Amino acid sequence: MRATVARPGDLGQAEVALWASFAAASALGNPFLSHGFARAVGANRDDARVAVLHDGPAICAFFAFQAGPDGRGEPIGATICDAQAVLARPGWDFDAPALVAAAGLSSWRFDHLVAAQGAFEPFHTRRHRSPVVDLSAGHGAFLDEVRRHSRDLLAQVARRRRRLEHEIGPVSWEWQSPRPHDDLALLERWKSAQYRRTGTWDRFARPWIGGTLARLVDEQPGDCAAVLSALRAGDRTAAVHLGLLGPDRLCWWFPAYDPDLGRYSPGLILLLELVAEAAGRGIGLVDLGRGEHGYKLRVTRRADEVAEGEVPARVRPNQTPSRAVRR
Repeated sequence: MRATVARPGDLGQAEVALWASFAAASALGNPFLSHGFARAVGANRDDARVAVLHDGPAICAFFAFQAGPDGRGEPIGATICDAQAVLARPGWDFDAPALVAAAGLSSWRFDHLVAAQGAFEPFHTRRHRSPVVDLSAGHGAFLDEVRRHSRDLLAQVARRRRRLEHEIGPVSWEWQSPRPHDDLALLERWKSAQYRRTGTWDRFARPWIGGTLARLVDEQPGDCAAVLSALRAGDRTAAVHLGLLGPDRLCWWFPAYDPDLGRYSPGLILLLELVAEAAGRGIGLVDLGRGEHGYKLRVTRRADEVAEGEVPARVRPNQTPSRAVRR
């Protein structure tokens, strides 16, 4: 195994196409694993890299990461990347520590790793449930499931929606905002205020995060389309959400709402609208991301698993630890 390490934006068209084919063949259609996401992060971080892995003359895998000055690596887009995995040729087995060494890292830490990727399983320290809304049987089946485990949720949200309409103004919904820059700025302002209220680290204090989101909204890469949705009440914006749409799912990512309208549950209204629209568009899965927050458990009991842990590098006798870096 050997690696050529490059910036995500420096990969050629053939390499990008191969990346997409590996994702499709391995059923890893999560947009956080796409080249489009890696390229958006790479445009805003100098330490973003992709190791193009070769086993003999052929490319066998792509491994996206960020490298610290001490040689320790983390997932590309760490802190906002909700899925991590190596995109590999079907049937190609790899040794995780040898792969980390081939990329020139001393170790690689992960926190949203697709748990089913077996090569990393010995290095899991914890696993977490990541709730998902399965729409493969249609929107009606989803509503029936919600009624079974959250009997009052749909009626409660409908009542609050009617109150919102009566007290604030007619409720409308947009799958894709017609004024994305304004709504993205509003999302960031509301989200930062929420982080401060709850004593949580403000992600938008890091310029690269806002820059990555803006690039995704502006560029709309085909394997990682940004869906910026909005719920309006009269002439007010009640809630907004930025998600990522990949080949097999829509990922719930950055939701935010007007705190002055919190009594109407605008976030839940938006989520249910989003699920209904996704079903109508033939999207089979809405991935709500790691964390069993109360509102997620009210809409679904299904979940995938993601893992956290760290892989130390190990150099095999027939492996060169140094890496060729494409400039």
